[in-house]
Amino acid sequence: MARNDDEVTDDPPVAAVLASLDDEKCRAVLAALREPKSATELQGECDLASSTVYRKLEQLREAALVREYTEVRRDGPNATLYERDFTDISISIDDEEAFRVAIERPERELDDPEDRMATFWSEMRKES
Repeated sequence: MARNDDEVTDDPPVAAVLASLDDEKCRAVLAALREPKSATELQGECDLASSTVYRKLEQLREAALVREYTEVRRDGPNATLYERDFTDISISIDDEEAFRVAIERPERELDDPEDRMATFWSEMRKES
């Protein structure tokens, strides 16, 4: 499975994280992402319109809670999949009275040559 590491920030805005977690449809998408899924699979499992699924996925990506990647398939077209990108979220307040969000992420394997090639092509696509 090839993974595409987008510009995932480990310090997303607190408001974006809280808004995503407060959104019932975003929570449904996160709950459905027990394993990587396509937007079409999420649409059926969450009983949401396609446009809603894509909006919620974008909201979750902006909050750095979901990541998107391309699964390279040798026997057919590649697939865009989504996965939960956190194992734990904590919110704290620092010495300057500013709220901070800390997100623990699952470990990723990018040592596979297929993964590196998919990442390379994904970056090339962004630049064109």
